[in-house]
Amino acid sequence: MAKEVFVIGIGGTGMRCIESFIHLCAIGMFDDTEVNMLALDTDKDNGNFTRLKNLKEAYIKTKGIGKKQEALTDTFFSAKLNYYQFSPDYSKKSTFNDLFDYGDLKYRNPDEAAIADLLLTDNAKDFDLKHGYRAQTHLGSMLMYHSIVDEIRKGDSNSDLRRFIQKLIDASAGHPRVFILGSVFGGTGASSIPIIPKAIRDAANLMSQATDIEKNAYFGATLLTAYFSFAAPNADELAKQKVIATSDKFALNSQAAMMFYESDETVRKTYQRLYMMGTDGISWKPSKIQDKTITGGGEQENDSHYIELLAAFAAWHFFNAQENGVVDKLDGLADLKAKKQLEYVYRTFDDSGKIDYTDFVGDSDKEQFAKKLGMFTAMTILDSNDRFFEMAQSGELKVNKIEGYEDIDKSEIDNLEKYMHLFHFEISDGKVKDGWLRQLHRSADGGDKFLLNAEVFGCNSEKEFKKLDFNKELYQKGSDFEGNAFKTGLIGSITNEFRSQFIKEKDSSEITNKNEKLIKRVYDTLCSLYHFNN
Repeated sequence: MAKEVFVIGIGGTGMRCIESFIHLCAIGMFDDTEVNMLALDTDKDNGNFTRLKNLKEAYIKTKGIGKKQEALTDTFFSAKLNYYQFSPDYSKKSTFNDLFDYGDLKYRNPDEAAIADLLLTDNAKDFDLKHGYRAQTHLGSMLMYHSIVDEIRKGDSNSDLRRFIQKLIDASAGHPRVFILGSVFGGTGASSIPIIPKAIRDAANLMSQATDIEKNAYFGATLLTAYFSFAAPNADELAKQKVIATSDKFALNSQAAMMFYESDETVRKTYQRLYMMGTDGISWKPSKIQDKTITGGGEQENDSHYIELLAAFAAWHFFNAQENGVVDKLDGLADLKAKKQLEYVYRTFDDSGKIDYTDFVGDSDKEQFAKKLGMFTAMTILDSNDRFFEMAQSGELKVNKIEGYEDIDKSEIDNLEKYMHLFHFEISDGKVKDGWLRQLHRSADGGDKFLLNAEVFGCNSEKEFKKLDFNKELYQKGSDFEGNAFKTGLIGSITNEFRSQFIKEKDSSEITNKNEKLIKRVYDTLCSLYHFNN
C-alpha cells in the first residue's frame, strides 16, 4: 500500500516550493507515495499560482486521462498526486475595514474597535487583501485562520479545502505527516505557518469531532528566510497600495519570526521539526520586471531559486524521518511529540559556492538523486531533439521495431511534453525558453556550480541542443558521476544508441496505463545506458 503524505504550500514562496516538490515527484524521488497537496494563497491570480496549476495539470494528465491513477516505483512520475487549492474570497470585501464592518464596529463594540486601533494602522486596515498580507503577519494570521474555519462552516462538499481535510481525517489513525512550505519574511506564508495546525485541527473538529488531528499528526515546516530582493516602491505606488512589503525589511522580519518560533509555546508543542534555511544575502532578483514593485496578480511570476528545491527536500527528509529512536543525532517524530519538543534542522553549503547532490540529500542518497535528476534531464533533451514520445504514439517508429504504443491518448503525450518544457526548456522560434531547472542553475550563479555539467545549461538555441553530446556531458567533470556516460561509436548517434537499447528493454507487467509503460521503459533504457543498473 502506498505511503500517504500531506503537503501545504502557502503564499508566493510556498507556491514555488511546491513547484519544486512536484518536480521531485516527477523525477521519481517519491516512489510508492500518494501525495495530498494543498496550495493556499490569497492571490489566486498570482502568476506563480497559475504556473503551479499548469504544472500539476500536466503531471496528472501525463499519468492518465480518465483512468485510475496509481503510485508507482522506480520510474518517472511515480507519485500519485492529489492536488487541492484554497484562496480566501476577497472579491467582495477586500479590506479589513470591509470584512469586519469597522465603521459600524466603532459604535457596536468600541472595545473591540479600540483593540483593532491598537494593533493595526489605518493603512493596514484599508489596503487591498487580494494580493496577500504584505508582511502584516499580525493581521494575516487572524484572517487566514478565520478564512479556513469559515470555509468549512459553509458545508460545501465540493470545497477543495474540505476534501483535503477529509483526507487528513481519514488518515488520522495512522499518524499522518503534514509538511508546510512557506517563508517567514513576507506576508501570507509568515502569517499562516504558526496557525495552520490549529486551523486544521479546528476545521477537522467541525467535520468530525471524534478526530484529533493535532494529537495524531506529525507537523513539520520550513523556516525560509530572505533570499531575494525587488525594487522599492515609489511614492505613487505606496500611496495607491497603502501597504507594500519591502525587501529591505526582510532580514528584520526573518529575525523577529525566528524569535517568535523559539519562544511561542503553541508552536513548540505543535510542530515536531522546523527546517531553517536561507542565503547569505538577498541580491538575487526573481522578477524579470525590475523597474516597479509588483504586489501580486498575473505579472508576479518570479523565477525559481535553488533554495526552493532545498525546501522541497526538507519535506522529503521529514516524510522519510524515523518515527522512533535516534538517527543522525535526530530524535524520532513520535518521541518528539510525546516529549512536546521541537527540533531544528539545518544544512549548510561549503564555501566554494558549488552546489552538489549531498547538499540536498546527504551522502547516503546522493546517487539516487543524481540518477533521477540526470535521467529526467536526459529525457527532456532526447525528446526535444528526436520527438521520441510523439513518434512512438503515432506509429512512426514501427520501422525501428518500436510499436504497441499507438493507442496511447495523444493528450497524455502532449501533457508529458508540456511538463518537460516546464521542467527544463522549450524551443520557441528556434530559441530556448528557460524552465525550472535552468532557472535554478541561474540562481546558483550559473557556470559549473550546480549539479549537472555546465554544457547542459549553456545551450541557447535549438541547434546548440542538437549538437550537445549529453551522452557523455551530462554530469560535471570531476564529480562522482562523471563516469555515468555512454559512447555512440564512430558513426553512431545518441538517438540510435537510445533506440537500440530501448528495444532490448521490456515493458513493465505491473503498470497498466500505456503511457506510463512507455515512460517506465524510457526510464529503464536511460538507466542502462548511463550505467545506473550495474
